[in-house]
Amino acid sequence: MKVPVSWLNEYVEVSDLSVQELSDKLTFSGIEVEGIESVGADLDDKFVVGEVLTCVPHENSDHLSVCSVSDGMDEYQVVCGAPNCRAGIKVPFAKVGAVIPDGGFKIKKAKLRGVLSFGMLCSASELNISEESDGIMILESDPATGTPVRELLPPPEIVLDLEVTWNRPDCLSIIGVAREFAALLKRPLKMPSLDFTESGEPVEKYVKVSIETPEMCSRYTARILTEVKDGASPLWMQQRLELCGVRAISLTVDVTNYVMLEMGQPLHAFDYRKLAGQSVVVRCAQDGEIMETLDGVKRTLDSSMLVIADAKDALAVAGIMGGAESEIAAGSEHVLLESALFDPVSTKFTAASLGLATESSRRFERGVDLDLADLASRRATSLLAEHGGAKVAVGVIDCDLRDFKNQRTPLRFDRARQVIGVDISDDAMIEILRDLGLIVESNSGGSAVFVIPSYRLDLTLEADLIEEIARMKGFDNIPGVVLESGSVSTLDDGFFYDRKRCREVLTGFGFTESMHYSFLSAGELDAFDKRSSEFRAVIPNPVSGDFGVLRDSLLPQMAASLGRNASRQVESAALFEMGRVFAKNSEGVFSEEERVSLGIMGPFGRTEITRRTPVSNEEALLWIKGAVENLVNVLHAGNVNFKLNDHPAMEEGWGVDIILNKKVIGCMGLVTAKLRHQWRMTLPMPMAELKLEPLLAGVNKVPAVKPVPAYPAVNRDIAFISDSSITHRDVVKCIRKAGSVELTKIAIFDIFISKEIGKGKRSLGYTLSFRSLERTLTDHEVNESFTKIIQALKDDLKVDVREA
Repeated sequence: MKVPVSWLNEYVEVSDLSVQELSDKLTFSGIEVEGIESVGADLDDKFVVGEVLTCVPHENSDHLSVCSVSDGMDEYQVVCGAPNCRAGIKVPFAKVGAVIPDGGFKIKKAKLRGVLSFGMLCSASELNISEESDGIMILESDPATGTPVRELLPPPEIVLDLEVTWNRPDCLSIIGVAREFAALLKRPLKMPSLDFTESGEPVEKYVKVSIETPEMCSRYTARILTEVKDGASPLWMQQRLELCGVRAISLTVDVTNYVMLEMGQPLHAFDYRKLAGQSVVVRCAQDGEIMETLDGVKRTLDSSMLVIADAKDALAVAGIMGGAESEIAAGSEHVLLESALFDPVSTKFTAASLGLATESSRRFERGVDLDLADLASRRATSLLAEHGGAKVAVGVIDCDLRDFKNQRTPLRFDRARQVIGVDISDDAMIEILRDLGLIVESNSGGSAVFVIPSYRLDLTLEADLIEEIARMKGFDNIPGVVLESGSVSTLDDGFFYDRKRCREVLTGFGFTESMHYSFLSAGELDAFDKRSSEFRAVIPNPVSGDFGVLRDSLLPQMAASLGRNASRQVESAALFEMGRVFAKNSEGVFSEEERVSLGIMGPFGRTEITRRTPVSNEEALLWIKGAVENLVNVLHAGNVNFKLNDHPAMEEGWGVDIILNKKVIGCMGLVTAKLRHQWRMTLPMPMAELKLEPLLAGVNKVPAVKPVPAYPAVNRDIAFISDSSITHRDVVKCIRKAGSVELTKIAIFDIFISKEIGKGKRSLGYTLSFRSLERTLTDHEVNESFTKIIQALKDDLKVDVREA
C-alpha cells in the first residue's frame, strides 16, 4: 500500500514530523514500512516552460521531429522523438546544461541524424513525476512561456510503501492509515466532504436492482448521475493516483479509483445507456457463460462465480473487474455508480479461478468495512458533481440484506496488565481503545465491554484488544523481563528427546532434514493419492488457493523438494521430514498424526567410481528399504516386514507396505514417471512414509547383552534358480523353517538374471551361517541341516539348486 504523505496530511496533521519519525511510529505499532520513496525533483532554472512554435518531420528519420521552441526570450532548435509533439503546445523544456532527474545525464548541444539540437523536451517520467509516460508532458494550464517549471509542479513527494498484513484490511486506504496516526499521535481525524445536491427524478425511475444470492452479496447500492462531463480528472487527482501506482484514465474512472484508495471501498461505474432493461441483477454466472473483461480477455465463467448483470448479459465479475460492454468510454454522460459488499471467500475463489487479481479483489478478499458502501458512494458522487458537473438523481437504491451487529468484546484490565507485563491504568487502556474508534458499552470497574467499529474486522477476542493496547503503547516501550521459575516442570518432554534421537539417526545415515508448510493445494495432494480426499481438513479462508488444505501426507512436498533439487542440477540428495498430517473423520472431528518421510534422488548409495552408471529400480528401492530397516533397528522399534501393495503415486509393482510388529505403519516405493516428469527426472525416486509413534515406542529400550561367541561359525553357500515371483522373504522363511537352531544368519550375496537362465527366472545366492554357543559344530551336523534346507527349497519353492 503506497501512502503519499501530503495526501495523508489532509486527514491527520503529520507535517511537523520527519519522514523517519512517521516510519518509526508505524513500524513500532506493528505496521511495517517496507520503503520510503521520493517522487519528483527539485528542478533548477535550466528547466522552463517552452512553447513549440513549429514542428516538422526530420528529413533523415521516420520518427523524429525538428522543433522551434521559445523560452519567452530566445528561440531554440530542438530534435524531439515524442509522438505527441506538435506546434502550439507548451512543455517542460530543459536547456543546455540542465541535469535530467531520471538518469542524471547532462543536456548538451548534440547532432541527431545531422541536425543540431539545443535542448530537450521532457516527459513526466524524465522529470521523475511518474513511472511511465507516453510522450512529452503537455502543460494544459497554459502557463507563461519561460516560467520555471518548478513553480508549476508540486515539491518532491514522499511516499511510504507499507506492508499491510492480512488481518488489517482497514489499512488498505489512506484514511485507514490516517486513523492509525490519529490514534498514535492523539490528534483529530478529519474526514472528506460528502456534500452534493440531488435533483430531477428519483433514482427508482432510472433503474431496478435485485440480489439473487444474498449470501454472496449482502449489500448493493446504486446512484444515477447524468450529464457528467467525463474529461480528464484534475491534475492533483492524477498525481495522487500516479503516486499510488494507479494510471489516470478519465474523470469517472479516476474518481472510483481515488475513493477506493482514499476510503478502502472498491466502486464501479457502468455506462447507464448500455444497461439492458434499466435493471441490475446480482446473480451467479451460468456455466459456460462468456464475458469480455476490461483487460480485453474473454473469460469463461461458471455457476460458482458472482456477476453483475442487466436484463440480458453479465456486465462485471463482482468485486473483481468490469466488463468491456458496459465500460465508461468517451462520451459517457450517464453513469450508474455501484458500491457493494461482496463475500470475501466467493471473491477470492473467483479471482483465483480466473487468474485475475485486482486492487478491488484484493480489498474484498481481506474484508471491507461493513458500513462503508453508502459512505464511499456519497464521496464519489460528491467528487463527480464538483469536478464533472454531474446531476445526481434523488435518493439511492440500497439493497441491504446484512445481518450485522457490531461485535461486543469484553476486556479484563488485570488480564491485560498480566499479558503485556506493564502497569497500565484502567483509564489509560480505555483511552487507547477509544482513540482506535472503540466505544465503551459498559464498565464494571475490573472489566469493560467494548463495541468494535465496523472497519476493524480483526478485533474479535479479548486477546485482540490486549494486543491493540500493547501496540499503541509501543512494543519498543515494553521492557524485556527475564522470567524466573523456582520449580522444575513436571511435563513429560520424552517425546521431544525421542524425536531428537530419530533425527540424529537419520542425519547419521546421510539424510538432510527438510521442512515444509503444513498446508498446500488440493491438487498437489490429489496427484499423489485422492482416495481419502473427502476426509481432508480444508482451511476455511486460505491465504492463497495454493495453501487451501492441511496435508494428509508428507510425500507430495518431499517429492517436490527432491524434484526442485534435481531440476537445479543437484546430482543426488537424501531428505527426511518429521511433521504432522491432518484429517477428519466421518463425523467431522479433526485429528493429527506425527509422521516421518524419507526420499532419495540420484546415485545416493553409490561410490564415486560407480556414480555415472544409471540407477536401477531394484537398487533405488533397496536403498530406501535399507534406510527403513536400519532406522527400525537402531530405534529398537521391533520386527519390520514388507508386503507388496499398490499405491497411486508409486510405479505399478513397486509399492510396498511397511509392517512393524504385524501392523502397517506406512508405505514406500518408487514415484511414478508421470509425477517425476514435471521435474524432467528420468531416474527412479524412492520414498517412504511412516507413522512416528510406533517407530519411537522402543527408542529408550536397553537391549539385552549377548555373550561374545566362544566357538567358530561354519558357513555354507547355496545357489539356485527360481521363479522371479519368489521373493527374498519367501526364501528366508523357508530356510528358517527347515534349518536347525544353530542356523544364526542368512545373507543374500548374488542376484543374477540372463537369457540363458530363462524368461521369468533368476539365480539367487545365499550364505548360511551355523554356530553353537556350547560347542564347535562338526561337518556332519552342519551338512545334515544344510541338506534338509536344500530339500525344503526344492519341495516348497520348486527351485533348481545348483549342486556344484
